[in-house]
Amino acid sequence: MTVMYKSVAKAEPGVVGGGQMKYYAAIVRERPVGLRKFANAIARTSRLNTSDVFGILETFLDNLHEYLEEGRIIQLGDLGTFTPSINSLGSDTSEGVSRASIIRFKVNFRPGKYLRKRLSQVEFSKVVNDSTEEEDPEVQA
Repeated sequence: MTVMYKSVAKAEPGVVGGGQMKYYAAIVRERPVGLRKFANAIARTSRLNTSDVFGILETFLDNLHEYLEEGRIIQLGDLGTFTPSINSLGSDTSEGVSRASIIRFKVNFRPGKYLRKRLSQVEFSKVVNDSTEEEDPEVQA
């Protein structure tokens, strides 16, 4: 499969008034894949039926949030690691840090070795968005 990308103009970060516009590559996103469609795809390549896969994924989700809410890191081998994290406001003193300092709770995902290797082999193809651009030959990551 090839990841499609396009050229997007963005202002320079941190420059008042935007500074000089620069062009960056951005992924052309397709419609999201829902849980049921993902379960169907797994079922087609396994001995499990869609209901079993869907149930496993739902159970995975239930257990995932439970451990993350405990502040625990979840290591899933070749798939990767889910790590809970928080963003907070800074304080001049340790006593100034409280629950009110916490802005949000989030989850970081780091792919495991196998997934990272697979993702490093992704190919890219530029979407031509006007007649002045030429399509790039496929470039490997």
